[in-house]
Amino acid sequence: MKQDKLFIDTGAWIALIERKDQFHARATNFLKSLDSSVKRVSSSYVIAETYTWFRYRVGFSYAKQFLEIMERSQQNGTIKIILGDQDTLQLAEQLLKDFPDQKLSYVDAVSMAIMKIEQIDKVFGFDHHFYLLNFEVVPSD
Repeated sequence: MKQDKLFIDTGAWIALIERKDQFHARATNFLKSLDSSVKRVSSSYVIAETYTWFRYRVGFSYAKQFLEIMERSQQNGTIKIILGDQDTLQLAEQLLKDFPDQKLSYVDAVSMAIMKIEQIDKVFGFDHHFYLLNFEVVPSD
């Protein structure tokens, strides 16, 4: 049986930490409901994007707190952070070319490439772009 995997996107990290975020309650309730057997995955690109969002919008203390959470989560094995290798980046850049009509960010394309390579079909976030490749976005409306 395939182990359940869940990719965690920038929007989910922001919603979990920023109490004023419109998705905060949904994100925290969803995280609490997750079975501990679900393997949580994110990427260095998502970490960079999330850190930058916190740093510029709510300040250094939030950005620092986020990095500390990531460090603890990696140390205790609750999350795997994937670095994009050359094959991942090539696939991401191909996805950007395949969807010229979409305002797809580079980070989103890398996330989708990682999800394809790692065979992850669910993403914890609030970005509709993941539907382009038929990924399931959770929590659902």
